[in-house]
Amino acid sequence: MLKYDTIKSTDDEHLMRTYNRLPALFVQGAGCSLWDNRGNEYLDLLAGIAVCQLGHCHAAVVSAITRQAQQLIHTSNILLTAPQAQLAAKLCQISGMDRVFFSGCGATANECAIKIAKKHGNSKRPDGDYQIIALHRSFHGRTLGALSATGTRKYQRPFEPIVPGFVHIEANSVEELREAFSHKVAAILLEPIMGEGGILELSKQFLMEAQRLCQEHNALLMLDEVQCGMGRTGKWFAFQHFDIKPDVLILAKALGSGVPIGATLAAGKAADILEPGDHGSTFGGNPLACATALAVIETIEHQDLIERATDMGALLSHGLAALGFKVSGKGLMIGATLGQPIAKDLVKKCFEHKLIINATDEYYLRFVPPLIINEEQIAHALDMLAEVMGVPAPRLPKAGARWTSRVHPLHDVLSIDDMSNEQLEEVLGLAAFSKQRRKIAPSVITAVENRTVAMVFEKQSLRTRVSFESAIRELGGHAIHLGKGDIAMGTREPIKDVAQNLSRWCNLIVARLYWQKHLVELAEYADVPVINALTEWEHPCQALADMQTIQECFGEDKVKITYVGDGNNVARSLGKLATRLGYPFTICGPENFRLEPIDGITQTTNLEEGLAKAHVIYTDVWVSMGDEHEQDHRLKVFEPYQVNTKVMKMAAKDAIFLHCLPARRGFEVTTEVIDGPQSKVVDQAENRFHAQKALMQKVLGL
Repeated sequence: MLKYDTIKSTDDEHLMRTYNRLPALFVQGAGCSLWDNRGNEYLDLLAGIAVCQLGHCHAAVVSAITRQAQQLIHTSNILLTAPQAQLAAKLCQISGMDRVFFSGCGATANECAIKIAKKHGNSKRPDGDYQIIALHRSFHGRTLGALSATGTRKYQRPFEPIVPGFVHIEANSVEELREAFSHKVAAILLEPIMGEGGILELSKQFLMEAQRLCQEHNALLMLDEVQCGMGRTGKWFAFQHFDIKPDVLILAKALGSGVPIGATLAAGKAADILEPGDHGSTFGGNPLACATALAVIETIEHQDLIERATDMGALLSHGLAALGFKVSGKGLMIGATLGQPIAKDLVKKCFEHKLIINATDEYYLRFVPPLIINEEQIAHALDMLAEVMGVPAPRLPKAGARWTSRVHPLHDVLSIDDMSNEQLEEVLGLAAFSKQRRKIAPSVITAVENRTVAMVFEKQSLRTRVSFESAIRELGGHAIHLGKGDIAMGTREPIKDVAQNLSRWCNLIVARLYWQKHLVELAEYADVPVINALTEWEHPCQALADMQTIQECFGEDKVKITYVGDGNNVARSLGKLATRLGYPFTICGPENFRLEPIDGITQTTNLEEGLAKAHVIYTDVWVSMGDEHEQDHRLKVFEPYQVNTKVMKMAAKDAIFLHCLPARRGFEVTTEVIDGPQSKVVDQAENRFHAQKALMQKVLGL
C-alpha cells in the first residue's frame, strides 16, 4: 500500500514548492467522493476547482479516454483528425460562436484571446490601439500575458515587469468603465462571474454597457468563462443569463472534466483575425482531449445536468444562507461570505471532517461541486459544515420537482408491464441517442468497473447472444454465457440456488428461458436485476428494438401496426408497448391462435380489415422452439397469412415490413418481401443491440 509519509517526502524533495497541499494522499475517486490511501472517504465540493464537472472518473470520461487511446492519441495540428472538428462544431452550436482555437488549459486559452485582441488593436491604427481593460480581483491564469490581465497584485508582483497595455477597473463600476474606454482600447476581458474574486457576479447593466462601448469603439468583448462555463451556472455559459454575446469566449477546466483542454471561441470579425502562422499549440485539440470533451458535453445534455445545477445550487445556497452566510453566485458556482476572517481555518477543519471545500481568501468560501451532486450529499456537506461552525444543521426544502418526481431506477424487467410509460420512452430515447452517437464518431464505451453479466440461455439465439455480449462489452462489462448444459433450470439444481449463487458473482442476469414462471422465480430469489431476453410469454427486448425501428421510420407519428400470424410472445410484448405509447395495434391471424384480450389491441381473422391503413406489417415464425410437435398443423393453419406482395399492397403505400428473425423464406414471408425495399429487418436486427444496451444502462443505473 502507498504510504503518505513516503510520497510526501518524495514530493517535498523533487517537486517545485509551488503548492501548499492538504495532509492526505489521494488514490481513488468516484462521483463526488475521493479516497485517501488509508481508505477514508471525502466528500468533494471543490471538484478540482470547478474542473470535474461530471465528478471523479465518470463513466463517460473514462470510456472516451479508453476508446480514443486505443485509436489515436496525438498527431499534430498539421494533420486533420475527427474529434477536434466535431468538438469545435458542437461548441459553436451550443454557444452561438463561429470558430474555435484549442489549447492546453485556461491560461493558454486566455493567451490566445489576448493575441486576438492585440492583433485587432494593431489593425485599427498603425500606432496600435493595444489597451485591454480588465477587472481588479480578476484571475485569468499564470502565464505572463494572462497574469498581466489578472487584477490581483500579489500574483503579479514577483514577476514584474508584466506585459504592458492592461488597464484595471473595479467590477460593476459603470462610471469607471466609461472613463477607461477610448479609441485606444482593443478589448475588454471579463469573467461574468469572478471565481477567485469571491464568486462576484457582474451586473447586467455593467455587461451590457461593456458591450455597447465595445461596439462604439470597435473593441472586442472577451468573456473568460474558464470557471463559470460548461453548465455550472444553470446555462451552458454564464453570458447566456444576460442579453449579450461576446466576440471572444474562453473555456477550459470543466470542458474536459479532468482531461486538460482549453478553447478560445470567436464570433464575427474576431473569428478571422488569426491567420496561419499567427498562433499554435502542440497539444491543443489533440484527439484524446477532444473526444473526452465531446463525451462531457453529450453527458451534460443527456443527463439534464444544466437543469440539475440550477436545482441543486438553489438547495445548497438555501442551506448556506440558513447557516448565516451571505451567498452569491448562480447554479453550482456559489460563494459564501463570512463576517470574520476565518474562511481558511474553516477549510482545514472541514478537511479534518472529510469535507473538501475552498477559500479564495480569509472571508470567502467557494463551492463548485460536480454537477452530479445530489440532495443527500448536499445535506451531508451542510451537516459537517454546521458541526465545524458549532451551529445547528439547516433544514432543507425539497429539491426541484424535476428531480423529486424522476422515475425510480429500473430493476427486474421481466415484461413490458415492469416499465412505466416514461421509462419506456427513456429507454427508446437512450437507444436512439446511442445509435446516432456511433454514426458521427467512434462509439463511447461507458465503463462499468467490476461488473459481470450472467447470460443464462436455455434457448439459444445467435442474434440475441451477439447483440447482448457486444452491448455488455461496450458498457465496459464482462459477459458469462451459460447454456442449457451449464444450467438446467429447476432440474440440475433448484432455481433458488442458481439465483442466489449468480447474485454473489454477477451484477445482472440476462435470461432467455422456456418458461416465464421460471424467470419470475429466478427474479424472486436473485439479489441483482434480471432482464427477460425471451420466454414463451414475453419478449420485451425485441419489442423495444422494433419500436425503435418504427420511430426511425415514422418519427413521432403514431402509425398503425398490424401483426400477421401467431399471437405469441413477440406479439404480446410489442402490442403492449405499442398501445401504451399510443400506437393502434391489430393482430391478424387464425382465431385459435389469438392473444388473451388486451386493452387497445384489436384482433381479427380478416387480412384486408387488419391491414387497412397499416404502416407497419410485422410477422414472426409460425413454429417456435417448443412448438415443433405442432409443426404440420401450424403450417397448414397459417398458410393463408403468409406475407407476400399481395398482402403488402393491402396496407398503406409507405408501409414497412418487420420480422422477428430468423425468418423462413417461403413460409411466413416470401423472399420478394423480406429482401424488398419495404423491408427493415436488418435495421431491426441492429437495433436489438441499441435497445438492449439502453435497457441495461437504465437497469444498472448508468
